[in-house]
Amino acid sequence: MTVVVNAILLLAALLLTISALVAIQRIAVGPSQLDRSIGSDLMVAVVIGSVGLWATWADQDTEIVIPLLLSMVGFTGAVSIARLVSERVVYRPKSGEKIRGDR
Repeated sequence: MTVVVNAILLLAALLLTISALVAIQRIAVGPSQLDRSIGSDLMVAVVIGSVGLWATWADQDTEIVIPLLLSMVGFTGAVSIARLVSERVVYRPKSGEKIRGDR
């Protein structure tokens, strides 16, 4: 590989490392469960990017199945967390607004 490609891959690895540290900090500190789940979703994205980066660096196309499966797991987790949070939201009508069932 050329020097430019190696420099770009090194920069991408550095950014992924910084993102992993941010995710670990978010998981450890919190303060809420939603913050921790967002941190774990970010960590899944970092792992997906890292495997893709390694597959690019090693010139291996057989490892592309791993990020595909991880992205499906990450998507399913994110959707389930979004549904969980949306059920917790309490609807508060604005003043003067009618609620269904009120006459």
